[in-house]
Amino acid sequence: MSQPPIRLLIVDDSNFVRVALRKMLEPADDIDIIGEARNGAEALRLSRKLKPHVIAMDVNMPIMDGIEAVQAITREKGPPTVMVSNETSEGAEATIRALEAGAVDFVCKNTSFVKLDMASIERQLTEKVRHWGRWRMAALDEIERPAPPAPASAPAATEGYRPGGRPDLVVVGVSTGGPVTLVELLGTLGPLPCPLVVAQHMPASFTAGFAVSLSRTLRRPVEEGTDGMALEKGVITILKGGGDMAVRRLPDGRFVLRAAAESGEIYHPSANLLFRSAGAEARAPVAVILTGMGDDGTDGAKEFAARNLPVLAQDPASCAVDGMPKAAIRAGVVSDILSVPAMGRKLNTWFTL
Repeated sequence: MSQPPIRLLIVDDSNFVRVALRKMLEPADDIDIIGEARNGAEALRLSRKLKPHVIAMDVNMPIMDGIEAVQAITREKGPPTVMVSNETSEGAEATIRALEAGAVDFVCKNTSFVKLDMASIERQLTEKVRHWGRWRMAALDEIERPAPPAPASAPAATEGYRPGGRPDLVVVGVSTGGPVTLVELLGTLGPLPCPLVVAQHMPASFTAGFAVSLSRTLRRPVEEGTDGMALEKGVITILKGGGDMAVRRLPDGRFVLRAAAESGEIYHPSANLLFRSAGAEARAPVAVILTGMGDDGTDGAKEFAARNLPVLAQDPASCAVDGMPKAAIRAGVVSDILSVPAMGRKLNTWFTL
């Protein structure tokens, strides 16, 4: 039996952008665009009237902007909101504020909406609308909740890993769905006995504000990682977006970040490059692969599997987009497939060894 379509509300003060977004999403048979709004006030009114499953929301609008609208919709326990924002420093700051206000994710657009940019937005937005739409429909009992997957056995190469001591470095790769999932994972962690470094696929203009936002939310030190930065115990580092970085161990045992030019990787910052360097430089590193499109992290995790080191993958059923963890699982480089809370508990156990 086919599922009912996902009801989507598009909100943007630009008629051109609304038309462009509609044309991007109309080919998806499982998404029904039920309305359009020109500002946050209209969005709030139509959300109450039309009961969309998801809202695609612009940030800067007259009368009521996207941040105010998200706050109001969140207070009313309304549908999840995906922000569609400009890839500028101002757009990045506003988008981070919208995430803090309750938005579940974002998609970047450039101001010209060139053809290449539109193809990227179409792919990302369609995936995110599908995930959050089905999530909302399940929460409203409009569709059946997926049955929990059967426990998956770990690949033989790393099965039964138990660290001989506390981890000296944790590296995380994450993409689509990352802002929400990182808060969930990092919020479960106790004191960090080592640095924790995150490769979150983001534009360069977004990561500094994202680090500040995480620090406010988690009430612990979070910094944007830049070339030459020393990694400190207890500090979470979000690699600067748009480029790639590796970790290197100094003679005194500390780790530093080194920028990599022409890495050849598709996604930036690259989890593959981060993982490969961590697997080569650290004594007892742990790799974590979370929600995201594509397969970033899988090739880098092979360095861990070769040394019988742990690679924790998020349970694909709990991902916004399951491409990254599924690719690593298929490649046989994963030691544990876990829900995000279970992943946090395992890390905390290792941190206290």
